[in-house]
Amino acid sequence: MKNITPILLLLLLLTLTLAGCQSVAFTAAWLIKGPNVEPQFDILLKGEKRVAVVPRSMYTNAYELQNAPQEIARQVNFLLDENVKNKKLKIVEQSKVEAWLDNCNNNFDTFAAAGKDKSIKADIIIGIDIIGFQIRDPQNAHLMQGKCQVQVKVVESETERILASEMLTIVYPPSIPTSGGPQAEARLRPEFIQIVAENIAALFHHHDPKKVQRMDADSINLHRF
Repeated sequence: MKNITPILLLLLLLTLTLAGCQSVAFTAAWLIKGPNVEPQFDILLKGEKRVAVVPRSMYTNAYELQNAPQEIARQVNFLLDENVKNKKLKIVEQSKVEAWLDNCNNNFDTFAAAGKDKSIKADIIIGIDIIGFQIRDPQNAHLMQGKCQVQVKVVESETERILASEMLTIVYPPSIPTSGGPQAEARLRPEFIQIVAENIAALFHHHDPKKVQRMDADSINLHRF
């Protein structure tokens, strides 16, 4: 978009005039700024905060889950650091969170416990509860479709208050499962984990909806809780 010259932009706007004033205004804004959707939660956009991303699994299928919570949290950490426009925001290194999780054997009562630990010292915890996660269709091992249900909680460490909460159900591919063997699964898994992380992180930063591959719940007969 930066390569559009003023003359070319003017020509585009003149051409679009035929479509009506509202269309021109919308298209002009899109050309200049690009689509920019407000985050659902603006808690990270203001003030000086130290934030940690803490995953937790509530899912029992260890084979499918593997390291998915940690991988999702790493991606969320990276995306928040890259996209949240707040110079006073500090995202705690994910390696510190993972070390804390190892020390407590991934067994803790509240997300606030992580923020209070001296190795993390976070004001805000973005807690990621993985409630369901699968890559292969449980009814047919030859079919693959990533499905993840995750509850995202924003917790204030000092008071242990839940400041915000959202349940997401994410399916990819969104229409029908795909077939394939181990190599196909090896390709789908990291792609799906990235999509899950993008959906979580987009709750907290301005984003282009075309880049964040949020699935249309109505089209796949699912609902966000």
